[in-house]
Amino acid sequence: MSTLSWVIGRGGLLGSSVERAISTSTFRPDELIAWQDRTRLHDQIVSTVAAFRMRLESNQFSDCSVYWCAGAGVIGTSTEDLAAETAALRFFLDQLGYALECLPEISARVFLASSAGGVHGGSSDRPITETTPPNPMSPYGWAKLEQENVLRDWVHAHPHVSTLIGRLSNLYGPGQRLDKPQGLISHMSRCVLFNVPVRIYVSLDTIRDYLYAEDAGTLIAAGMRRLCPVGSDAPQHLIKLYASEKETTIAALIGLFRDIAKRHLRLVNVRSPAGAQQPAKLHFRSAIWTDQRFLLRTELLDGIHRVYQHQLMLLQAGRLPKPIS
Repeated sequence: MSTLSWVIGRGGLLGSSVERAISTSTFRPDELIAWQDRTRLHDQIVSTVAAFRMRLESNQFSDCSVYWCAGAGVIGTSTEDLAAETAALRFFLDQLGYALECLPEISARVFLASSAGGVHGGSSDRPITETTPPNPMSPYGWAKLEQENVLRDWVHAHPHVSTLIGRLSNLYGPGQRLDKPQGLISHMSRCVLFNVPVRIYVSLDTIRDYLYAEDAGTLIAAGMRRLCPVGSDAPQHLIKLYASEKETTIAALIGLFRDIAKRHLRLVNVRSPAGAQQPAKLHFRSAIWTDQRFLLRTELLDGIHRVYQHQLMLLQAGRLPKPIS
C-alpha cells in the first residue's frame, strides 16, 4: 500500500519531530499556511488542501495520513486566539472532508495533537489514564477539549476515516519555538546561558511529565501505522496519552540544570493569574499500546543536555534570543 502523509504544523517542535519519524511519502505544500494571518487563512487552507488532493490523485496513492500538529496556544492565551485556532481546525477538516469525498477509494487516518495537562488539569486521578474523565481548569484546556470534539463530530460524516487523538504531556527538545511563552526547560536553559533569573509562576514542588519531542514523534508515527491495520474494514477511533510516565518536580529540574551547567540558577517566584490555572500534580500512565514503551528512549538528563548544547551553539553564533521575562 502506498501512503501519502501530511504534517500540518511541521515547522513546530512536535510537527518537525513527527515528520522525521514518518517513513512514507510526505506532502509538503509550496507555501506554509500563515495561521496568524486571518485575512488569508481560509484561502490558504482551501488551496493547500486542493493541492493535497491533486497529489493523491496524480500519484495513485491508496492511503493517506494527516497529522494536525498546528496551534500556538498555551495557558494564558486569550480566549479569542484559542477560538480562532479551533475555527481554523474546523474549517480545515471541512475542506479535507470534501477532498476525501472525491477520492472514495482512498482510506484515511487523521491524528490530532491535544494536551494531556490541559484536558486533565483538574483531574484528581493518580495516575491519569485514557479512562480518566476530562476536567480542564483553564480556557486553554477547554479549547483543546473542544478541538477533540470538533474531530469527533467531523468523523460522523466521514465514517471511513480512522482517528487518533494524542494527549501529550509537556513536550521539550532542541528547536522549540523561542518566540512564545512555553517550554520551561527551554526557558531555564536560556536563563542559565544569559545568566538571568528564572521566573517561576508555580511552586517548586509542582509535578510534571516531560516528554522528549523526538520520542513523541516516533510514538505518534508508530501509532498511526498501527491504527486500522491493512485489511481491516472497520475504522478505529482512539485517544492515547503520550507521556514519559516519569514524574519530575520543578526543583528536580533546577538540580539537573545545576549539574549540566555547573552553576546555580537564580530564581524569582512570581505570582501570576496564569499560575492559578496550573495543576499542582500530574501523573500519566497510558493503557493503550503499552508494548510501545520501548520507543521512549531519551532520559530527562540527556534530553535537557541536548537542549542546553543546542542553545549554547545558537548563543555562540549570535542567534539565541534573550529569555522572555
